[in-house]
Amino acid sequence: MGATLVLATAAASEPTLRQDKGVVIAVDSPSLCRVDSFELLTVDGETVLFDTSELRFRTEFPAAHLIEQQVIGDQIVVTFKLDGERLVVTQVDDEAH
Repeated sequence: MGATLVLATAAASEPTLRQDKGVVIAVDSPSLCRVDSFELLTVDGETVLFDTSELRFRTEFPAAHLIEQQVIGDQIVVTFKLDGERLVVTQVDDEAH
């Protein structure tokens, strides 16, 4: 019974993933292969800063694609978790990826 309690406690402490949708309005990118953060103008009209410093970008959505999205203005979907005050991105998608 003690192991069950430990597993339940560990599962309860997992961060809840959330999603937001909008257009990229700013990108902090020190190189083409790296993006540290970006700002999203959500469909609700709110500007939100997302932290991508821990994100492993996928081949189908490389870091430079966020800059392309800023220029194009297409909506993206951001999956993230809360880490204190930071909104830490776990995945980024658009209609093509």
